[in-house]
Amino acid sequence: MKFRKSLIRLSLSVAMLVGVYGCIATAAKWMSYAQVNPNSLNEVLTDANNNVVHVSGQQDGIHLTYYDETGQIIEDIATGVPQSSFENSFNLSAQRLLLVNSTLAGSLIVDTSAGTVTSLSSAMIPTEIANLNLTGSSRVLGDKVAVFGAADNQGWLLLLNFDAGTSELLEVGSATEVITAFGHTSLVVEARTEAGRSIVSFDADLNELSRYPLPSSNLELIGESLTRPVLFDNDSHNVRITDNSGVTQWEFVNEEFEYIKGQSVGSDGRTLLWGDNSNLNPLTGVRFDKAHFLLVDTDGTLLYHHQSGPDMANILYRNTHQFSDGLVQVSFQGWTGQLSGLVLGSNLSTPFVVTRQIFHEFVTLKGNKTRWMNEPKRVETFSQCGSICVSLVNEVEGHCDNLDVFNIDSASLASVSQVCGAKDENGLALPNTVKISRF
Repeated sequence: MKFRKSLIRLSLSVAMLVGVYGCIATAAKWMSYAQVNPNSLNEVLTDANNNVVHVSGQQDGIHLTYYDETGQIIEDIATGVPQSSFENSFNLSAQRLLLVNSTLAGSLIVDTSAGTVTSLSSAMIPTEIANLNLTGSSRVLGDKVAVFGAADNQGWLLLLNFDAGTSELLEVGSATEVITAFGHTSLVVEARTEAGRSIVSFDADLNELSRYPLPSSNLELIGESLTRPVLFDNDSHNVRITDNSGVTQWEFVNEEFEYIKGQSVGSDGRTLLWGDNSNLNPLTGVRFDKAHFLLVDTDGTLLYHHQSGPDMANILYRNTHQFSDGLVQVSFQGWTGQLSGLVLGSNLSTPFVVTRQIFHEFVTLKGNKTRWMNEPKRVETFSQCGSICVSLVNEVEGHCDNLDVFNIDSASLASVSQVCGAKDENGLALPNTVKISRF
């Protein structure tokens, strides 16, 4: 009997130990410093050998820096391609990265397998499109990218197929401008016409199926779910799905959480909403909240309302990725700590402390956090001085701003973040420092 009781106690201890370890954030496999201006180009992806590659803009041009499984630099390629200002980026197949400039002529393809950075092939870009300013860009129909805009009062969309090295130009009838485009199984476009905004649907061969005018100025197109347009109401924060002719199929009446800051529709057709009611403003004060994530199913039912992170102010959402099986990966950051010193008052030079932290999480269809990673905290001390808050000397190194996240698979990721408070071996400050991490 004593032996049985001992076994029970041992089993309970093991179970408790497993529970404790299950509540611990996943540690980084490695972290590596790089002396790069955080305000320059900083992107991460992998190569054909699953090594992490840091794409960075430096004084002598764009660099491709390769890291092995332990975080050691294998190779650093100085491509000599000048850095530019990029408006968007897309991870493509075959370990490539598309950097979208304000025009296609200024856009670049990074190929980590070849170790090159090149302009887009002239065969893919119609001459009349190359130097036109882009309204926007988005990933559509698998691994294709849609870039769009207007020229001579005519809205146009160019569908780029980087696997085939081809493109197809679509002039949307009666449209003066293409505002945005989405689509996993079919293409859905929001276009501006002389009569107002319209939703135009196309099949995979870019044949127009139907169109309808948006009935309200509050509505905007946010995606495509199982060939159906998905609309978001910026006033009510409801989600509406219509058929291609505009007839409402269902509407998610959002009585759950109204402070929505972003939306996306995954390849599985589910709609993800995220946001918070936090505030960090010296004039209006400080308000804390958690990061909120709402996942709406393809039939309009709410699958979960997931709240994450500690109570924070100034929450920023750095990455959201919806996997085909419904798993969601989110990355966000915020400020915690004694933030009351930000409120204006008569007490000048009152020191207060804030903590900045970056979070990465994987959330299941049931709303459970299955894996999560936290980057090193940055603790800063400020002094209140009227309407300006001055940072005091702080010795604590930490990650103060996330710059990019790459989803390696459904359980791991790579990120690059700005490091504040970094010092060299002599104790001198290293202001232009980033850290590449693999979790």
